Amino acid sequence: MKRLALLLAGALLLAPMGSLAEENDDEPLARQEDTNSCIEGTIAGGLVGAGLGAVVTQGRGRWLGVPVGAVGGALLGCQIDGG
Repeated sequence: MKRLALLLAGALLLAPMGSLAEENDDEPLARQEDTNSCIEGTIAGGLVGAGLGAVVTQGRGRWLGVPVGAVGGALLGCQIDGG
């Protein structure tokens, strides 16, 4: 069970990196406006990530696991929400 939780936490932290490699070739010369707001996804992802970080870590590791989980979840939540 612990290995599955660690694997899931690692996937949550590494998933936003894969989306950075994406290029948008729809209109390369036209200026595109970004009107998407990802605040809802950021908040929800941060809460879920912090909770996952608290569940996965133990003892003194929680001092690092919860904030790292929150940041990773916030980044992933923003990407999912359309930011």
